Amino acid sequence: MRRRIGLTMRVEISVELLRDNEGSENAELVLKLISFFREARHEWVISPLQVGIVNEFFQRHVPTLSQVYLLLAQKASGMQAWVPSGVSAGVIRVTSETLNGDVRDLERSAVLVVENATYDWQMIEALAHLLGCEDIVDAKKNGRLDVYNGGGKDGACQHAVDQVVKFTRTKRVILVIDSDSFHPGQRTNNHKKAEVVVQEGGNSHVLNFREMENYIPNRVLARQPKNPGAQANMAKRLESLKRLSAEQRAHFDMKHGFQGKAKKGSEYSKKKPRRSGWVGKTYYVPPHHGDLYDGVDEQDLITLQEGFGTDLPRLFLKEVRHGGISEKDLDGLKLEATQELQLMLEKIRSVI
Repeated sequence: MRRRIGLTMRVEISVELLRDNEGSENAELVLKLISFFREARHEWVISPLQVGIVNEFFQRHVPTLSQVYLLLAQKASGMQAWVPSGVSAGVIRVTSETLNGDVRDLERSAVLVVENATYDWQMIEALAHLLGCEDIVDAKKNGRLDVYNGGGKDGACQHAVDQVVKFTRTKRVILVIDSDSFHPGQRTNNHKKAEVVVQEGGNSHVLNFREMENYIPNRVLARQPKNPGAQANMAKRLESLKRLSAEQRAHFDMKHGFQGKAKKGSEYSKKKPRRSGWVGKTYYVPPHHGDLYDGVDEQDLITLQEGFGTDLPRLFLKEVRHGGISEKDLDGLKLEATQELQLMLEKIRSVI
């Protein structure tokens, strides 16, 4: 399993909350906070120098469990030696002023908002298994991560903002959406929507590729058909797909291909569709792609007009579960796809 590079939810309790009258007044909430550490829902950041103060707090308020809590504190303090330098900014420091809100924030489930809770979660689950972030899947199963269906870009962004408001201080919400970009580096309205979520205090990740399906390796597509005729058709489409450059593949409509027509009344609708000379074999390359596909052989555009269907995330997850896909398959997509997907998963982990 690869080494994780991101942050988890790391929490430090001010020692002032543990001492004297303040410790007595806040005991119930502090113990509730510590219960999150016992359940491994969050990570306790504690210095070895503070273990004695913590032990005194336990002796006063939970004497029968003081030994159990002391071992927990000692283990947590020992773990700090393994924390990479430069991650202190990710620590939630709980004080008497923030205690009530922090406990509420940390008690709530983290929120992941996507456009389609079925397909997008299948993709994220597959990638989590593939890239060593299975704790994301476990968090959803255990109710520590809620996945919300946005019903499209607009709904997802608005729902993410609505969820952000429900958190007091630590906004444990992340929005993951497609870029819908037609060419490399294009900024779309989806980027602007995601920025609104960030401005409200949430987190977001807009995919570099056009859609989630663009990250599905060719090996998954090759195993899709079940009958010989469909397999032969798929083999042709795959060969055409492989002839696309990495940038062309990243912005190709994997689900629907080069189907469709120009909108009625537009300048493009007045032009004749590009044809192969065969009846019924027309294709349409949206003008928003610019010159991205200008060098592609026309026969390949014809072959790719059908796309690969809408059930790709389920097939991807199935293949990953069966062990038929590896990280090398993601590397084959190039354009630092593996690194981007790992970053996306780390962003999700950081709010759990």
